[in-house]
Parts: sequence; structure tokens; C-alpha cells
Amino acid sequence: MTYRTMPFFERETFRRVPPAAVLAISIFFHVLFLVVIPLLSGFFYSSRRFERPKTFQLVASPFRPSPSRRVPVTTEARKQRMPQQEKKARPRQLPDPNAPRNRREAQKEKDAARPIRENLDELASILDEIPAPAQVAAVGNFKYHWYLNNVQQKLERYWNPGSENRTVKVIVSFTIHQDGSISEPSIQSGSGNGTLDNLALRAVKLAAPFGKLPPGFADNRLDLNCTLIPTRK
Repeated sequence: MTYRTMPFFERETFRRVPPAAVLAISIFFHVLFLVVIPLLSGFFYSSRRFERPKTFQLVASPFRPSPSRRVPVTTEARKQRMPQQEKKARPRQLPDPNAPRNRREAQKEKDAARPIRENLDELASILDEIPAPAQVAAVGNFKYHWYLNNVQQKLERYWNPGSENRTVKVIVSFTIHQDGSISEPSIQSGSGNGTLDNLALRAVKLAAPFGKLPPGFADNRLDLNCTLIPTRK
């Protein structure tokens, strides 16, 4: 191993300074920083003490206090109001429907209901006189009337004649199969107007197909006769 040696002039400098001088210099600087500087700073710096603010005493007012006034006190006690009992509401008696009524009141009710009944009877008679635009009848014994009503409603939806003539009618016959499809419709009884007969056949074709036949129906086909009357809906 090689050691690096200090230069010659540095070794000579350390040899010339004696150890006593180094110790004296160290003591001098310690005394300077620890004793002399704190003492000098105490002479130049003086802490301010807290001074209490000056106070003053209030002087009493020269005016005399006003004499106290006596308030008269009534010795009689006020009369207390006694709570009154609330009156209970009596239940209102409803008229007994089974109780016998006067003849005048019964006659008034009959007279008031008479025009209403007359109007209803008149309206019912008018509706009975107006024939349905489509009437469906099954050939044979067919008890499912709801199915016939559905067929009638579909026919009325597409039966729209251009004129109204309740004296004429067209009877169209066709057959409904199990799946709801129909056979080719034919005119069983014509109206005497070829245009009206063609409109009747067209209404049947547009209304088809109908729903499937009822599950309880024994046969797989249903023969129908549809009467179409040119009436306004």
C-alpha cells in the first residue's frame, strides 16, 4: 500500500505553531462568545414593561333623582269567568224509508218519473225500428252466439253503402272453415241493384278471415246467411 504524504511546507507550518498558543486562542473565543457578547447585548437592549392604562373615576350627576310614584293597587279581585259547558249537537234524524208517506208526496214522485220513463220507452221503440246493418244467422243448431256477434261486428265495419234505403236488403251466403277462412261468398237474395250486391260481396271478403271455430263445435265448417241492409251507422 502507498500512503499519500503531505507537502513539505504544510508539515513545517504545523510544527512552528506551539500547542499552548492554540489552547489560548480557543479559550479567548469561547469567553468572547459566551460571556462578553451577552453582557454587551444586555446594556443596549432594554425590555419594555407593561404599563397599566390610566383610569378615571366617574362623577355623580348633580341632578336629583325623581321621586318614585306610587301606583294604586286595586284590592278587589276580578271575577273569574266560569267555563260554560258546550252544548252537544243532537244527531239529525233521517227520514225512515219504511215509514208511510203522504199521498201528495207519492203522487209528486210518480209525476216526476213519468216523463223520464216515456222518453226511455220512446227511445227504445226508435232503436227497435232501426234495423241492424248486418244480421248473421247460422244454418243448423249453433249455440255459440258470441262467435256470431264477432262475425257481425266485422261485417258492419266494412259494410259502407253509399246511400240509405231500409226497404231493400242483400242476403249473402258463405262458409267458415275450421281455421277461420271462408269460401267464395254468393248472393242468395239480391236487392235488385247490382252495385249494392257487389258492395255486399266486397264487405264479406274484406271482413274475412274470421276467428277459428269454437273448440266445442263438433263440425269443421259453419254455413252462414248474412243479411246486409243499407242503413247509416
